[in-house]
Amino acid sequence: MNILALDDEYLGLEGLVTAIKANVPNAIVGGYRDIKEALDYAEKTNPEIAFLDIELRMGNGLDVAKKLKAMNPRINIIFVTGYSEYMKEAFDLYASGYVLKPVMNENIKKELENLRFPVSEKKRISVHTFGNFEIFGDGIPLTFAYSKSKELLAILVDANGITCSMGMVEELMWEREDDCRDHRAYIRNLIADIRRSLRKFNAEDIILRSHNNIGLKVSDIDCDYYDYLAGKPEAIAAFNGEYMSQYSWAEKTLGSLLKP
Repeated sequence: MNILALDDEYLGLEGLVTAIKANVPNAIVGGYRDIKEALDYAEKTNPEIAFLDIELRMGNGLDVAKKLKAMNPRINIIFVTGYSEYMKEAFDLYASGYVLKPVMNENIKKELENLRFPVSEKKRISVHTFGNFEIFGDGIPLTFAYSKSKELLAILVDANGITCSMGMVEELMWEREDDCRDHRAYIRNLIADIRRSLRKFNAEDIILRSHNNIGLKVSDIDCDYYDYLAGKPEAIAAFNGEYMSQYSWAEKTLGSLLKP
């Protein structure tokens, strides 16, 4: 679960974040005192819930809510304020809830248990392999700092739960290079990059790591390739004769899929 908290008062924000974490300790909570930083965070991470103070020195929480709703119409907006007169305006925006200050743990708990748009504790990761390889978190394409991070994830998806050694990954990713460089330190950077991207969707634990081996927790992934292997009619109908087309090493798996 990803939650945004906005309050321009230091103590107010600290108390709000503490109360949220007391109720959902596994949630990712982005706490901000600046409106622009809060909106940047929302654009990058697509939080399911936003706790917003209404009276801000540099703006208004109601306006922030409108911008968040434009990004994601199903975001749960919960206003946190010391003033009850904003309640009508808040609910005109179809807010999920309204908490009066001082913030109490039990009030935050009540709002989290009665969200307008219920959310699961953990988001699903979805993968498309038919055609080009693409990976999404809650429908949003994952982005990476390194260009080869996506390819490493594709290798793990193709392995279908089988653990890959660093040497196996290295051989696949640099198969056409003539040099004898050891790329394993770089691979470790790729793994860290993948985890950072997955963390935005509370899903970094799908990466399984042990010493020089790496794997994928396939039970937490929606994947057309896995559905095809399971004989699901919609996946069989979706197969277009192409599989991870941007990677030459995927031709072996494609050959198995094309067999009658």
